[in-house]
Amino acid sequence: TRYSANVGNGSATQIDVTHNLGTRDVVVQVREAASPYAQVLCDVEMLSTTQVRLRFAVAPTSNQYRVMVLA
Repeated sequence: TRYSANVGNGSATQIDVTHNLGTRDVVVQVREAASPYAQVLCDVEMLSTTQVRLRFAVAPTSNQYRVMVLA
């Protein structure tokens, strides 16, 4: 099971993603939403069984990154 979404708004360095997968045992990957689609490193916190938090050093621009959460 997985959840994917574009993230970034140009001002937030902390982004909460609601995946509703029902477990903290998830794998989270963040990549660029546009070519070359490189993987992006950020801090990830498993807040609950339905949410993860992404922390970036610099706020991503609008929909700059794509997050995928796998359960």
